[in-house]
Amino acid sequence: MDPTASETFEPSGLNRRTVLRYGTMAGLGALVTAAPFFKSHGAAAATAGGPEPSAPELKLTKFKDPLRIPPVLRPRDRGDHDELTVRLRTADVTVHSEMPPVTMWTYEGVFPGPTIKTVSGRPLRVVWENQLTGNVPVKAVDFGSATGRSPDPLTNYPGTQGTQEVQGVADLPPWAAVHLHGMLTGGGNDGWMENLIGPGDVQLSAYPNDQAATTLWYHDHTHHVSRFSVYAGLAGLFLSRNEEEEALDLPDGARDVPLVLCDRNFDVDESGALAGRLVHKVEMIGPQRLMRVHAAPYTLVNGVVWPYLDVAPRWYRFRIVNASNSRLYRLMLLADGKPVPGALKVIGTDQGLIDKPLAVDGSLNLSAGERADVLVDFSAFRGQALKLVNTLDGVAPGASDKRNDLLEPDVMQFRVADQRPSGRFVLPEVVSPTFKRLTHDDLPHDHAHRWVVTVGPGSTNLPELWEMEEVDPAGITFPSPGVIQVQDAEGTVRTLRRTAMAYDDGKAFTAAHDSVEVWKYLNLAVAPHPMHIHLAHFQVLSRDNYDITGFDRVTRGSAKPIAFKSAGVLEAHELGEKDVIRLGSAGQLTPNSTVGEMITVAVRFPVVGRGVHHCHMLEHETHMMRPLVVSPAAHLHSGGHHH
Repeated sequence: MDPTASETFEPSGLNRRTVLRYGTMAGLGALVTAAPFFKSHGAAAATAGGPEPSAPELKLTKFKDPLRIPPVLRPRDRGDHDELTVRLRTADVTVHSEMPPVTMWTYEGVFPGPTIKTVSGRPLRVVWENQLTGNVPVKAVDFGSATGRSPDPLTNYPGTQGTQEVQGVADLPPWAAVHLHGMLTGGGNDGWMENLIGPGDVQLSAYPNDQAATTLWYHDHTHHVSRFSVYAGLAGLFLSRNEEEEALDLPDGARDVPLVLCDRNFDVDESGALAGRLVHKVEMIGPQRLMRVHAAPYTLVNGVVWPYLDVAPRWYRFRIVNASNSRLYRLMLLADGKPVPGALKVIGTDQGLIDKPLAVDGSLNLSAGERADVLVDFSAFRGQALKLVNTLDGVAPGASDKRNDLLEPDVMQFRVADQRPSGRFVLPEVVSPTFKRLTHDDLPHDHAHRWVVTVGPGSTNLPELWEMEEVDPAGITFPSPGVIQVQDAEGTVRTLRRTAMAYDDGKAFTAAHDSVEVWKYLNLAVAPHPMHIHLAHFQVLSRDNYDITGFDRVTRGSAKPIAFKSAGVLEAHELGEKDVIRLGSAGQLTPNSTVGEMITVAVRFPVVGRGVHHCHMLEHETHMMRPLVVSPAAHLHSGGHHH
């Protein structure tokens, strides 16, 4: 396959199924590449907006470069299935016109990688071919003080001054393991993180691709080092469509826009000018050297730093993906510096469309790995410029907050053409008639229960993920290490004992194929954690607030029960089918908070094999990940033995 070639064919005479399956812009197996920077589609010249200075220390002009749309990659028809080859390549990528190209590890030489477009129901086989060269193109550094965190940490700024290099990262060779995040495929095709491919080798993956029309993403999942390999550029989008979605006549073509969000930092040269090298920088706090959540000062959308997009005064569809290592985005749309209430209408979540559009009240809060399918109507803003900003609870939208790594809150700019509104799209009252919200009454009466507890740094100075089992409290002295008591809304107290914590601790959670389980995630830490389950999808049943003052952080167990306080509220993008859910507060400035949270999810296991469940903060990959096995039900009790 020639990645720079494209084929076109006339849609005339094609039936609807053919148009849905192959589209009208590219031939089968073709990669339609985009120029490094080009004028946005869909609008005449706007009368407002334009470049703006960023914080002086960041050295780059905001909104100078247009949003880049990733090229599209379509599979070839092989009869009963489709096929595709995707190459992993080292490439120099332009992320801003005022700085040199950045050396990155990429899929097909672009960042983000090509958007793979498929039709739901067509099985897909992908050859992931490793052609990477050189060691990882990321300089990893850290810094810190024994007296505590800085009010203006070095993570706000480019370069490595005042830091020390993290040993062992610079020599990482280009091994890879590709995970198609959210695809319901067996464990043998899921991109198992220890089944690595080196340069010249290939990963062969077969994807059933029979789930709902949705926005997935693919990224590297190499065990222990994905925080560096994904940061180096190994990420891209995967879209599937079906007839239900097509019948909605949603905004399409140039008005169906992917927004892949991530944050990055860059090195500087001897003169202080930005250099084309990625820097992964973290702050280590106190004498224990506790790692703060990774954050970087430059926001990239589709691989461009603070881009702009020319739009017409019409409806647009945005497929938003948080592809950052750890940063949580609290997104708001501002006009004249003020939030536009209800501007973002959520129509889909991680795993597909929801039943009806839901307006976002406040911010759209996406943790690492989460996606949201959103509609925006620009018809009321002709001739104006709007901003999409990242913000924090307690900080005025669009304002800076250095202490919390928000030196530059702007994400991108929309320039609305000064022309008569056009288009006949009407926001539908029903989006997906086949989607159904689950309740406890919909669950099988014999469904299993799992408990997972996230805890702040322990003896290893790292956050921990505990798998738990319910036990009889008789004979237990409280507090005891790894023993938690939880009191629910009805006053029932359950005693939970830790069964596993480290990745290689003992047996794994084992679920039966096609079963439904209820997982309860309890956060006893200050920081939120995005929890991701492989080989499964789920719906969130509830988000509840808990008093965690009874947790003894020295003993690592509860001195008194962790008690229910109040029911929380699920956000619009949390009401559909999911594969990642944020556990903990969304950007609240409460570093000494004792507010805990419990998330209850109903998990379905439609495929079999060995996978994992973990926190999707990539900096937590080595210590907040556990194996997960899904097995045919008959195998679990074969021969009269329970395995």
